[in-house]
Amino acid sequence: MNNILQDLSPSTVPLAIDSNKIAYGTLLSTFPQGKLHDDPGLCWFETGVPLDLFNGVLQTHLERDALPAAIDSVLTHFQRRHLPFQWHLGPSSQPTNFGQLLHASGITHVEDEPGMAVDLHSLNEDIPLSSTLTIHQVRSDQQLYQWTRVWGCGAPEEVIHLWMVIYSSLRLNPQSSLRFYLGTLDGESVSTVALFFGAGVASIEHVVTLPHMRGRGIGAAMTLMAAQEARRQGYRICVLSASPMGINIYRRLGFREYCILSTYEWHPTSNQGDHAAQ
Repeated sequence: MNNILQDLSPSTVPLAIDSNKIAYGTLLSTFPQGKLHDDPGLCWFETGVPLDLFNGVLQTHLERDALPAAIDSVLTHFQRRHLPFQWHLGPSSQPTNFGQLLHASGITHVEDEPGMAVDLHSLNEDIPLSSTLTIHQVRSDQQLYQWTRVWGCGAPEEVIHLWMVIYSSLRLNPQSSLRFYLGTLDGESVSTVALFFGAGVASIEHVVTLPHMRGRGIGAAMTLMAAQEARRQGYRICVLSASPMGINIYRRLGFREYCILSTYEWHPTSNQGDHAAQ
């Protein structure tokens, strides 16, 4: 608890958002077949699971003239292993604006999302919410399976199986640094959220509501619950990356934009990196 970040300055929070992502990737690298590569100027990981979310470059801190060789080395590694991967660019990435070099290597741009944060002492808790939603912390493989099905929103069964392989290996429990929550409505699993504690902040991840259940305040309720839980655990700052669908909810809760997070991907099925099922 002594390492919990209290500084909400514009220079500190973006770096904390990046550091939290590195910590999350480091956790995933503890998968039995996983590995964390902490090379000079480059931090990246692999799990061996053929989904881009579970392999990737977490941080780049290199001189510009060293980038082409580094990009080629990482790309060659994943090509040989026939594994898709992501390359994260955030506020701590150096040099800045080298996405064109990734694109030239066939690692294509997927999205830019705002990195957001809220002071949990001033969280806005007076917003419309679903009053009939029940939220459960995931503690069993059966609940985890339901969680992955909702999170996947129609993903193929083989993809859901791979998610289960990864997350069940982390031995989730009420005291884990990564905690999953499942929202149910009249017994139906309808929404997901995850909460990850790392690098002195809490991050909210994987906020998903089934399409036919959207517009009822469910996503807001899941996000608010996760933020409140982070506060109960003693955290001051909660962070997330915002999709266009969720950003207005996060703003109403008090989150504000601090930086831009960019994601690039490569897939072995195409030289141009077509997206894998998410």
